[in-house]
Amino acid sequence: MAGRQLAPQTVPVSTASNLVTTGVIGAANGVAGLDATGKVPQAQIPTPKITVGTTAPTNPALGDVWIDTN
Repeated sequence: MAGRQLAPQTVPVSTASNLVTTGVIGAANGVAGLDATGKVPQAQIPTPKITVGTTAPTNPALGDVWIDTN
């Protein structure tokens, strides 16, 4: 299989508007931080509400999971 040449890419210049400041790492409505192994800590991963049954929830929230056993 022959290799393909990748097109050159321009790397954007960092500006104050596209940087993540340390104050938003791990904060509510911010961005997740990383632990020493480079993974998102379990405490920063939201726990979804899981509903199991035959009737769909009436007001599910974003991220909720419904498992239909029908």
